[in-house]
Amino acid sequence: MTIQKVAVLGAGVMGSQLAAHLANASIPSCLFDLTAEIASAGLKRAREIKPAAFYHARRAKLIQPEGLDTGLEKIKECDWILEVVTEKLDLKRGLYERILPHVKPGAFISSNTSGISLKVLADSLPAERRRRFFITHFFNPPRYLQLCEVVSPPEADGAALAELCDFIETVLGKGVVRAKDTPNFIANRIGVFGMMLALELTKKYRLTVEDADAITGRPLGRPKSATYRTADLVGLDTLYFVAKNSYDILLQDEARGLFKPPPLLESLIQRGSLGQKSGAGFYKKVGKEILSLDLETLEYRKQGKSRFDGIKAARRYMGLKKRIHALVYSPDTAGEFAWELTASTLLYVARRIPEITESITDMDDAMKWGFGWDLGPFELWDAIGFEKSLIRMESEGRAIPENVRALADKGLPSFYGRADEKKTFADFGTRTFKSLPPKQGVLLLEDRQAQGAEILRNWNASLLDLGDGVACLQFHSVLQPEMHPIDAAVLDMLGQSLAFVQRHKFAGLVIGHQGANFCAGANLDLILGLARAKRFDTLGWVSKTFQDLGQKIKYAPFPIVAAPRGLTLGGGFEMAAPTARIVALAETYCGAVEVGVGLIPGAGGNLRVLENFQAVLPPEKAGPFPAVQKAFETIAFGKVSTSAEEAVDLGYFRKTDAIVLSPERHLAEAKAAVLQLADNYAPPEPPKNLVLPGEGGFCAALSNIEGFLKLGKISEHDALIARKLARVLTGGEKANGVAPVEEQYLLDLEREAFLSLAGEPKSQERMAYMLKIGKPLRN
Repeated sequence: MTIQKVAVLGAGVMGSQLAAHLANASIPSCLFDLTAEIASAGLKRAREIKPAAFYHARRAKLIQPEGLDTGLEKIKECDWILEVVTEKLDLKRGLYERILPHVKPGAFISSNTSGISLKVLADSLPAERRRRFFITHFFNPPRYLQLCEVVSPPEADGAALAELCDFIETVLGKGVVRAKDTPNFIANRIGVFGMMLALELTKKYRLTVEDADAITGRPLGRPKSATYRTADLVGLDTLYFVAKNSYDILLQDEARGLFKPPPLLESLIQRGSLGQKSGAGFYKKVGKEILSLDLETLEYRKQGKSRFDGIKAARRYMGLKKRIHALVYSPDTAGEFAWELTASTLLYVARRIPEITESITDMDDAMKWGFGWDLGPFELWDAIGFEKSLIRMESEGRAIPENVRALADKGLPSFYGRADEKKTFADFGTRTFKSLPPKQGVLLLEDRQAQGAEILRNWNASLLDLGDGVACLQFHSVLQPEMHPIDAAVLDMLGQSLAFVQRHKFAGLVIGHQGANFCAGANLDLILGLARAKRFDTLGWVSKTFQDLGQKIKYAPFPIVAAPRGLTLGGGFEMAAPTARIVALAETYCGAVEVGVGLIPGAGGNLRVLENFQAVLPPEKAGPFPAVQKAFETIAFGKVSTSAEEAVDLGYFRKTDAIVLSPERHLAEAKAAVLQLADNYAPPEPPKNLVLPGEGGFCAALSNIEGFLKLGKISEHDALIARKLARVLTGGEKANGVAPVEEQYLLDLEREAFLSLAGEPKSQERMAYMLKIGKPLRN
């Protein structure tokens, strides 16, 4: 890569966060504003913003605030100049004129504009600069949203364009979609159309704000923020700007009138209700209660509970596609609303090809990466049935776009398919299926599945052959497909997989999949059921089986690499922790959270956190207690990392573990780690330095626990849990601060404490509350 340093021009909300994400990727930058003081203030905001812009606070050291008044010479050090100033053409052009004398030959220049045409921006640039000038439209917040729309000029340097896109994908971890130079590009054009349509349909069906959000959120495969909460997060002024920009420019758009901001939106903006940033928008938080806007009176009121048969019908299905299908064909108000929103959006999207992009895959990727849709529009169309939906659309008098009609007339049954074990997509230009071109460094489990690589399978997990002698244990929970809890089926498949890989002399094993969340913990319903039935022998067997499998993972004669992503909690952490290496997606939220349900880790989690801290706090230098204290703080407070990098500080991951920014490349990197480790691999020796403080350390911990109890910071049951955790971490009766104890002894202590707490009525209350409400109970 030739991009080693970046100049970010503009230290506002977006510019400072882009500099933060460059720092997340270990790329230093100069953050410019009118003065260094203003740039420093922007950096300060980026440090404080929630959700966090940085993977870790220390990353901010990679950003140097600079002023355009005194620091222009610094631009000569930068390989990419990324402009992120206010959406005013004259301001941008004036800035380009000012910096151009300081831009070194061969440097990239790009604008993060969300709506100004590339042609208009580039007209003022010299011809040689236009060849390396692009729009790189990152979505806000840039750390969390994967989309970057790239627009290039006709005279673009092809090699430069490829290099910049590769950098954005591989180094910054983004998904690049090539957009045409049309107003609002792809995602905002479609996303804002959908949001403005939802506003109109809310009025048509006389729904409340919360009713509309209940329909347009998870039941339709969209983020929980749905429509109105998303508008609040984006900012009502921003929504207004993008919609009005479309209305003003898209004179030939058949849906132009829909983009005209409604009086409701104008009224809210005029009174300063801009959404989350102003404290009120379509929702307003008052104390702990979140009120919703009455669309008739524009006053805030308590939210009502949405009860729709269509949503109830959708919830009967675990699979997303079946859930959406059930909702849009439901005959009630929710179904009619969902159908009209979906059908109108799909027809509008189809008419935008080839206007805004050539490919349905780019359209789908843009909406998934930019707006958080689980399915892109054409994937969604397949889910509701291509032929079935066309019949209904035509019966309602809807005009079917010519490109879609041509596909149907040619007998294509869907927009996506498979041929020769490869995923195919409908190409509107040729009216045929084309194979998706392979992406370098990307490994797709669904492709391996289609190629017959599955070795073993049960309801909740399977073993696949990834090629090159590497196998993969993946989770696919039938009942909770988004969370993948660990149960007996998963443990059984893990045991079978370890034996199979060894027996058939595979190079190694990856534990991972390509869902949003690695694993949100053990099956809590199972634990509570066994505890209430007083079947502690069975519960103890489950705990010991998981512990034993963890030890088999750690001491396997072949390398095992875990690939956690998203939520990696409780048993998910305990599954990943004993592997030879963790290759974590940067957005991994890891935690031993058992105390929240009245338990402590029961599958080796206490041992793993303790050993990780001992590795960085050697007992011979610091004594045995500091590592115990750090482990206690992590587990007793149920700390969850806000990134994979923070998980290292909390003792969940090790400094030798790897972090990957690209979700697409995550599993391929894990496979590569297995192959790297497999060369002359030898399992670790059992630790000989597991020295724990014993009774003295336990007494010190008790003193702290009693202090918290007297101050009212913890309850009596919290104190009971803390005492049992302290007994485990300090080593019980065998530990003495001098002689090491064995791992198995500590695992036995852990299991005993886990079972004891599972039998406590207050712990069972906590488990039941979590299962019902989804939040921890403090009793």
